[in-house]
Amino acid sequence: MCITLGSVTAAQIIEEIRRLDPKEQLGVIRFAYQLDAERKLTGNELSSLAARMTETDDPAEAATIREAIVRGFYGQQQKE
Repeated sequence: MCITLGSVTAAQIIEEIRRLDPKEQLGVIRFAYQLDAERKLTGNELSSLAARMTETDDPAEAATIREAIVRGFYGQQQKE
């Protein structure tokens, strides 16, 4: 079903998602994760991550931040 909407707020969209049945909510969750994985980060977001990486002493956290920087700069790598 496709509905043409005027201007809606994030709060209104979230409320509509809450009204969906669990199977439809799962589709929305998958879409949100995919969108997040494909989105490139802004310069400020990348700078913030780089600063966090220089401040951590935890190798696991540094690796996680490094992955986020790479994904945020290049977008999600497509599997061939």
